[in-house]
Amino acid sequence: MPTVLSFEDLDNLIEGAAFMGSGGGGPLPLARSLLATMKQQGMQPTLVEWGELPANFRVATTAGIGSPNAAETVQSPFTIAPKRMIEALENALGYSIECLIPGETGPMNSLIPMMAAAQLGKPVLNGDGAGRAMSTLAMSTFNAVASIQPYLLGNETETPNDQVTASLTVHTPEQADALTRGIVSEASFGSSGAFATWPSTVGQLGKVAVQGSVSQAISVGRLLKQVRAQGADPLPALQSYFGQKMHCLYTGTLTQVDSHTAQGFDITQIRMASEGLPGLTLYALNESMMAWRDDLPHPLAVGPDSLCWVTETGMPFTNATLDDYMGASAPKLHLIGLSAVPQLLTSDILSAYRAALTPLGYPGPYQPLSYWKEVAYGY
Repeated sequence: MPTVLSFEDLDNLIEGAAFMGSGGGGPLPLARSLLATMKQQGMQPTLVEWGELPANFRVATTAGIGSPNAAETVQSPFTIAPKRMIEALENALGYSIECLIPGETGPMNSLIPMMAAAQLGKPVLNGDGAGRAMSTLAMSTFNAVASIQPYLLGNETETPNDQVTASLTVHTPEQADALTRGIVSEASFGSSGAFATWPSTVGQLGKVAVQGSVSQAISVGRLLKQVRAQGADPLPALQSYFGQKMHCLYTGTLTQVDSHTAQGFDITQIRMASEGLPGLTLYALNESMMAWRDDLPHPLAVGPDSLCWVTETGMPFTNATLDDYMGASAPKLHLIGLSAVPQLLTSDILSAYRAALTPLGYPGPYQPLSYWKEVAYGY
């Protein structure tokens, strides 16, 4: 049965997505601001399962893109552009999109299509194209069955005369990425915007989508809230939930965060320390992409495996709010590795991650979390 998501469901969604997004997908506080707008305006989206819609139902994606740090400066974040981009996509296609699907898992980009769907009166499919947040469009499973064109990109502004819409003629996600990063860096975008693309059908997209990711994020968010209410460390509950897919890579405090925005990316190096242990460096391209402990000649984890943040008190967060966890009074943090969903382990997607990891200092092949775990810890 289609489910009308309550505002509690949506709050659980963004909290679970903040954990599962591998540090990306937008700031959790910004998602809470967007949720407050939805609550104020009574916007409740309807979540549907894959078997509840005809296979020929037309589906597409809308999402925010660019620098999460820049998006946080927008006064009314992503309340207009995503809906506007879906309407522009429909105009370009010449037919109506009948349902939406998130492009990735993350606080903002799990919620943005929910708001657009509620505004447009369309349901949202329970799934996405990554099971985590992704740094580039080439990392999406949707590319295997859906065209990246038409590709519509717009800025977020309430003033009609300031609204800019770019319709890009592209043939590959790499082309779309290159053009998008340049466009959102322009002053009229301010390093962030919203896009709509990947027009497809429920039947086609179901072959490659990470089905059930929305409901999973809701469950994880609910679990973290229960842990906090009990005053417990979240590790045992999370380990029980994820099983062998999860490994706690490091527990410690943040000692340094070096970040700059370039071409729509937040490029970040994060240092962690823990008494009695070697330090650790986390490398991020918006999303966390690689963790490397000082005493090892190899990483502890690389994308598409996820590197997830949660405090010892059970609060998830993303790389966009790292500064909030610096200082003498900051809580200890768990850096948790989650194995990538099988849909990400294709040659094309692994190539996309390798293209992102190479300039970050890792030119080697992908090895799963279980491999690094055995090499580093001997089990």
